[in-house]
Amino acid sequence: MNTELKSRWNELVDAREEFFVELNKFSDNQFHSQPTDGWSAAQVVEHVLGAETGTLGYMKKKSSSGWDVLDKTSEENIERSKAVNARLASPEKYAAPSILNEPTNQYSKSQMILQWNLLRTDMEKFLNEIDETHYDKLVFRQPVAGMLNVLQTVEFMHHHLRHHIPQLRRIASNIS
Repeated sequence: MNTELKSRWNELVDAREEFFVELNKFSDNQFHSQPTDGWSAAQVVEHVLGAETGTLGYMKKKSSSGWDVLDKTSEENIERSKAVNARLASPEKYAAPSILNEPTNQYSKSQMILQWNLLRTDMEKFLNEIDETHYDKLVFRQPVAGMLNVLQTVEFMHHHLRHHIPQLRRIASNIS
C-alpha cells in the first residue's frame, strides 16, 4: 500500500474508532432500541457493515478479470466522487440506496463487530495486494457517484462511516 492509499486507509480506521466511541455508549438493551423516527444503533451498524461488505465484494469481482482491462478514472469520475463525499459530509439525511438490504435489527453488537473485524482484515489484505499502477482504475460502482477507483472508494467509505456518527448520537439522545 503506497503512502496515499495508506493515508486514506488510516482515515477509515480512525473513523471506525470514532464510530466505536459512540457505539460503546449504548447498553446491550439500548443497542436494539428503535426510535420512532428511524433506525436503532444495531441497524446503523448492520447498514454500514453491509455497505462495506458489498463494496469489497464488488471490488474483488470487478478486478477478478485483471486490473489492466479496467477503465481509468476520468475528470467526471473525480467530480462525482467529490460530490458524493460533500453530500455525505453535510448534515442532510439521505435514504440508503435500494441496492442495500433494509437492516433487520436482529444481530448482536458482538456478532457484528466480529464480522466487521474480519471484513476489515480481508479489505486491508485486498488493498495491500493492489499494485499502485492500478490505483486509477475504476473498480467500484457507488450508487450515487458511479464508478470510483480504489483511492476514491476508500475515501467514500470514510465519509460514509463519518456520516453515520451523528446518527448514532441522535439515536442515543432519543432513547436515553
